[in-house]
Amino acid sequence: MKLNGSFNYKSNSEVTIDPATGFATQSTETPFVSGCLCQIDKSIPARQKVGTDGHKFAYTYTVFCFRSDFKGEIAIGDDVEIIYHNGVRDTFTVLSVDDTHPKYIEIWG
Repeated sequence: MKLNGSFNYKSNSEVTIDPATGFATQSTETPFVSGCLCQIDKSIPARQKVGTDGHKFAYTYTVFCFRSDFKGEIAIGDDVEIIYHNGVRDTFTVLSVDDTHPKYIEIWG
């Protein structure tokens, strides 16, 4: 695996109740948590995968990180900020996580 960047992530599962309206809202002030070094693959045009239920998913980024380096928890719907070694940054929402491989975790978004 070629480590060409790093990533930060934040969970979007934290929901708060607005006392004025009573509606559930997501906190936009949640800071990014430091992830680890990773391999970032960018696909233009976006790649497509067909899920086991037959739905098609299109994604631009694939992020691979070693399971031993990543100590956090990441789930579908979380925001990920990728940082290439040259300083270029981009943000995406996680569409899928494959953590079945014994050595690495694969994140699509």
